[in-house]
Amino acid sequence: MGTPAAQPALVVVVGAGRSGTSSVAGALQALGMRVPQPEVEADPSNPRGFFEPRWVVDFHSELIHEAEIGVSDPRPQAVVQAERVGSRTTHRHRLADWLTGLDAAGDELIVKDPRTSWFQEMWQQAALEAGHSARFLTMLRHPAEVSGSRQTHYRKDESLAARRAGTITRVAGWVNVNLASEQRHRDHPRAFVRYADLLADWRSTLHGVHERLGLTCAAELDWSGPHAVDDFVDPALRRHDADWADVEVPEQLRDIAEEVWRQLGTLATSDARDAQVQKALDELRVDYDLMFADAHALSRKPPVARRGRGRRQSGAP
Repeated sequence: MGTPAAQPALVVVVGAGRSGTSSVAGALQALGMRVPQPEVEADPSNPRGFFEPRWVVDFHSELIHEAEIGVSDPRPQAVVQAERVGSRTTHRHRLADWLTGLDAAGDELIVKDPRTSWFQEMWQQAALEAGHSARFLTMLRHPAEVSGSRQTHYRKDESLAARRAGTITRVAGWVNVNLASEQRHRDHPRAFVRYADLLADWRSTLHGVHERLGLTCAAELDWSGPHAVDDFVDPALRRHDADWADVEVPEQLRDIAEEVWRQLGTLATSDARDAQVQKALDELRVDYDLMFADAHALSRKPPVARRGRGRRQSGAP
């Protein structure tokens, strides 16, 4: 298979939906990386484009359905269900065959689809079979902003009760997806990017990604000169600058989400393999799973007493 450094890069963009994954994928395409064609067409929720290969989206949709999970599933068991499906040899071979058939000819590829977060180990193995080196780019955006963005684009007409329930589910899904994603690419080249940093200064942000992931697509680029990315990465794209005051979620979930955000942000600005941060994220994984189990226990329907026993206890004849 050769060493990763000798193989063309396959950059897999992961992270929760509405975290800036389309923006970074589009910017890297403009810098010379190749998005496999055809792409998913733009729509009003993402007018500049998704930069998602249609084949990948359809493939992942099959796997998500088979695993019986959601794209931003908050359930800890969703991680296990996704792993079970993603570990199947037939799926890995299908993916490897697709990658091989791209005829990339040494091109550096970029693949973006939020569903990829669930199947990273499959991508790692399939990339090796196809002669690529998988490298992971995680986009980070505060969970309050992600929830607000999804509410605007996909949940406009909900009742107050449904909106609160949806907000809780979205924030919990953000936690679950990011914790699972971070754990699964610790042994591979990776970089973390905060969406706000990309919008504020795409040059220094993507130059850092270029170096951390060992990319060559922009090796000759004058990072200080004008570029098409200047018009593509627009700070006005950040239409949801929310904080926890705008998001109604239980205090325990809020505290866990905020700490996950803080720890992942550290990986964006320092060593992406910081052992202390990884330990903290592992502990947050335990805290989240316990919180979810407690919430599930509270939501369970209590056992119904048998009628005869109830009568005896109440003194009924």
